[in-house]
Amino acid sequence: MTLLLVAAIAVPICARALPQDDSWTKSVEALIAAGKLPEARAQLAGQEAQRRGSYAGLLLEARLLFAEHRFAESLSALERCLAVRRDDPEAYKLVALNAIRLDKLETAEMALKSAEPLAPNDSLIHFHLGALYYTESRFPDARPELERAVSLRPDYMPAQLFLGLALEELSGEQSAIETYRKAIALNEAQGGKSELPYLYLGRLFYRLNRIPESAPLLRKACETNARSAEAWLLLGKALSSLGQTEQAIPALQRAIQADQRDPEPHYVLSRVYLTLHRGKESAHELARFRELQGLEKKKEDGRRRRP
Repeated sequence: MTLLLVAAIAVPICARALPQDDSWTKSVEALIAAGKLPEARAQLAGQEAQRRGSYAGLLLEARLLFAEHRFAESLSALERCLAVRRDDPEAYKLVALNAIRLDKLETAEMALKSAEPLAPNDSLIHFHLGALYYTESRFPDARPELERAVSLRPDYMPAQLFLGLALEELSGEQSAIETYRKAIALNEAQGGKSELPYLYLGRLFYRLNRIPESAPLLRKACETNARSAEAWLLLGKALSSLGQTEQAIPALQRAIQADQRDPEPHYVLSRVYLTLHRGKESAHELARFRELQGLEKKKEDGRRRRP
């Protein structure tokens, strides 16, 4: 973190810049939002130097660099923004998002804390801060930020999901269940495009040994996203626990197809085949499990994923 960025984050308040006509940025912002990044880049480059060098132009350049996954360059552009003015929460939010991508979590936290007093009712600031604390296993710190995010924007499903994850870690299983159910209702009201609410609640029920409640949710997760290796694996394990071994086999095979590097579904499948007295197939899966286990690197906990 450079000295300029540290100073800007540490002292976020200064006199507001005079109002300027920044309407020209709208068309570039629309192109970025639509994912038309080359067009956005060309349109920005075509602006006169005075516009590109203004605060609005610098912030737009930082947004475009972020969209292009040029996170270090985006941070550099934001340093130039913060040299001009330090009272814009949007700049600090973008600093945080870039820093998270670069695994500079201390910088991200400082930026979000600087943005918070500038926009205390911005739900995304509280959400990102809560998600950051969760990722760092600071669960007591994560909970109030995520609760604040949910209270400010009850229809933002990722905040509900992260709140549920934090509550799980704090042994608030019943509260987590209620939160995931709210997330499921939101997901369905918004078109039911995400498998995560079903997966997270199904996974929690599985861990609580409430397998009959778990299996339908995990099946729904698989139907919603057929590429979710975790959903297929958990469904296979749940069906096996329910004695539905024949039905568990295709679920575990789908888990293997979805993530061919994961040894766990091979191990579970070997146990299922053994139960069915299919010794040759069991031995094959066990051998594959041992082969992959030897190659496997430390895996990320699925609960640490951003929804």
